[in-house]
Amino acid sequence: MQICAVTVAYNNPKELARLLRSLQTQPSLNGLIVLDNSREEYLKENEAIFRTHADRYVFTHLVHLRKNIGSAGAFCQGMKIAHEKGFDWVWLLDQDGTAENGCLASLLRNAGQADILCPQIVDIDNPTIVLPQSGAIQNFWGRMVWIAFTQSRNISFFATHGALISKSVLDRIGYYDPRNFFVGSEDSDYAFRATSEHMVVRLVVEARAFHPDARFRSIEKRRGLIDEGVIDNISAERGRDAIDHLSARLLLRAQQSILHVARLLPEHLGYVDSRLIGDRNCRKTQGVASLSFAYLATKRLTSFQLGVACIYSLLTLLFRKLIGGSRISLKGTVSMYSICLQSKLRKEWPFGSIEQFCLRIAE
Repeated sequence: MQICAVTVAYNNPKELARLLRSLQTQPSLNGLIVLDNSREEYLKENEAIFRTHADRYVFTHLVHLRKNIGSAGAFCQGMKIAHEKGFDWVWLLDQDGTAENGCLASLLRNAGQADILCPQIVDIDNPTIVLPQSGAIQNFWGRMVWIAFTQSRNISFFATHGALISKSVLDRIGYYDPRNFFVGSEDSDYAFRATSEHMVVRLVVEARAFHPDARFRSIEKRRGLIDEGVIDNISAERGRDAIDHLSARLLLRAQQSILHVARLLPEHLGYVDSRLIGDRNCRKTQGVASLSFAYLATKRLTSFQLGVACIYSLLTLLFRKLIGGSRISLKGTVSMYSICLQSKLRKEWPFGSIEQFCLRIAE
């Protein structure tokens, strides 16, 4: 059985080195592919780190990407390379995470039970905390509910880090979608495409992977990620400025309470930020994550669920507008909801890429 690890490097050689060190404890691993999305000044250091670990594998490949094509585009390329090389499984890993000793072996012990196998994801700084990104299911309204699962089970959606994808999945549905996703939601889209083809996604809690908890990002970090288009405002709002002054345990309890309520709510399609949507800003690196999510919701929700989601989102939007959300474009957001509903009713998505969707809203 041939297995290839695929990761995307981005401007942090220390994180890349930490990840690759953790892969040394995974004896079943035969290949390593690194797609480097970094700026020019990081390329040589990343290459040196890659070369340090390359001798351990039968097949290695380092790709210097000419521009930042995001996680969706980079993982797409890595999956394609591994697939064409004939690997039986492709193991996707985030640069800022690591894998526990024996993680891959635990996943492989369950290879007969699912087409995509996922580890339990715990906080890299506090491994006693199981993160909600371990997996998601859908409620009655179609909302994706991310849960810190503590028992193995089949799940509807997974986060990229640690996902082990079989060749049969690659054969049938291909790779991550780089046209409609940049950073964020590409893994949920892939899970939806797989389960729509009756493939099984399973969480294996005996396998553990470590990852930073986005809820504990500093204010400066979140703002920087928003400005770079790495995360959208919806993601950022999940952690208010007050987060940085609370203990991890108190925050975890509060988060659990919020998630418990959220499990009963419809999906929230998000909103259009007037700073990041416009003729000059309709680029993947400028905050189109919410549009990617709206596109995904249009595909996966039923017409009834999407209608409820639009009404709920509009009410939420109006409330945020009333309390001072000045950067929210009401016109652009209503246009986004309208396009989603029309696309669902016509059973046809009218755009070839998320940029075209963005340009339509910016008109």
